[in-house]
Amino acid sequence: MIITLLRIVLFCLIPVGIFLLIKTIRMLKKTFNGKVMAEIPFTQKETTFNLPEKGVYAIWQKGQLFRKTPVDKFEMHLSRESDGESIALTTSLLRPNMNGFETGRMEMKRFYAESGNYKLILRESSENSSFEQVFSDLFPAKMVDYNKYFIQVRESGPAYQMFLAIPLFLLSGFMIIGGFVCGLLLPQMMA
Repeated sequence: MIITLLRIVLFCLIPVGIFLLIKTIRMLKKTFNGKVMAEIPFTQKETTFNLPEKGVYAIWQKGQLFRKTPVDKFEMHLSRESDGESIALTTSLLRPNMNGFETGRMEMKRFYAESGNYKLILRESSENSSFEQVFSDLFPAKMVDYNKYFIQVRESGPAYQMFLAIPLFLLSGFMIIGGFVCGLLLPQMMA
């Protein structure tokens, strides 16, 4: 009787683990695939865009894979259009990125903003991170075609979600696999 109840509890871990896995994937989906609020080619240097609601947003670079990008040659300035107030841009901690077959994108900066109209300006600069400059000089890749290099502003989620996702993925995997294996082997382990 007790073995049967324990097996039921262990097998119940499987749907709970699947539910947790789905919730974790949905939580991260906004961080990596948030709605694009603005996209400009690097040659444009300036754009205005509207943010419909307050929240966390991210600035991504998007371009051809295996090409040297000009990240060490420009800086970004973001300001609210109504009063010209500058918005603080923080460097992304883990630099999330997504790659396709020919193009890839990487998060560069994050910011919190209220709803309203904003202006993003790309200014020439060589005062970016020395790490980025050294890393850029190490690889003798061709420069990216500036007509195929874009800057995007996307919806995002808080940075803690990326850190929280790793233990949640592990926990959901343990619950799914552990519940299944232990549920099957429990009678043999109790004998």
